Amino acid sequence: MNHQHHDGPHPEYTCHLANPSTDRVPTRHIVLGIGTGLTSKNVVSYGLMLAAKEDSALHVVHCITSEDLPVEIDSPQFDTRLHDEMVSQREQTTSALASHTDTWTYDCTYGDPAGVILATADKYDAFTIVIGSPRKGAASAVSKLMHSSVTSRLKRQNRYPVISVPIGVGSTR
Repeated sequence: MNHQHHDGPHPEYTCHLANPSTDRVPTRHIVLGIGTGLTSKNVVSYGLMLAAKEDSALHVVHCITSEDLPVEIDSPQFDTRLHDEMVSQREQTTSALASHTDTWTYDCTYGDPAGVILATADKYDAFTIVIGSPRKGAASAVSKLMHSSVTSRLKRQNRYPVISVPIGVGSTR
């Protein structure tokens, strides 16, 4: 497995993991945009099912944002909680990806999530992007009004179809 680190406020959590598990060069690519929480598990599960049906490589992107950070930034446990969350996210995702028989990559980085997802789709000439559905709540409502949520920004571009996986929907293998 190829493993590289990137720079950012916590460079120890950024990485590029790759598993070119076959000699065959993939001709179709799916980009998955994930964050923290259950929605990401659903996105990965759905992406794995879609990739198996479409005989495609998977490229998972996790942009570290303020939503990944523990709420209590002044707490002595901040670094421990951040470490545990980031390691858990990476291990759960790569463990799920291990079942994929085709090529996959996992990138955890800093940056604008919509911009990084689109750049990854451009890099691999993806045929689709899979993301979680927007969250509920006041912050999400304000984001929608200002058209700044990752989901609304990705749906406004016209290069790639975007599949939005609702909370509670997993694969139906």
